[in-house]
Amino acid sequence: MTDEHVEEFTPLNRVFIEGRQSKGLSLEEVSARLNLSIEQLEKIEGDEFNPGDLTTFERGYIRNYASLLGIDYAEIEAYFPDVNSVCSELHSVQRYSFPINKPLLGKKITKWALVLLLGLIVLFLFLSVSSGK
Repeated sequence: MTDEHVEEFTPLNRVFIEGRQSKGLSLEEVSARLNLSIEQLEKIEGDEFNPGDLTTFERGYIRNYASLLGIDYAEIEAYFPDVNSVCSELHSVQRYSFPINKPLLGKKITKWALVLLLGLIVLFLFLSVSSGK
């Protein structure tokens, strides 16, 4: 009798389900954090999920999902043997972010245009009052 070590291979969809459940996240929470629809997440976590059929963008969704769950990229790479690299050193950009401390009237031209507009309004009001006498 031979002692062969058989390594268990967990399907990628199960890796995500178990990772999400261990973090105590619902599909709705993951959907909001990753900006993906629940249908997309259900496809990733579904039994019919085949990592080999994914497009480049979909592999990016997988990378982001793995990052959210704290799953090591090396673990994810094993599911994509025909691809050079699923993960890269590129980082996603935070969406809808803008400087908080930037003043509303930050540029000089905006300030001068506002001063000119107020001056014209005052002049118009002065001329309309003086012509009414």
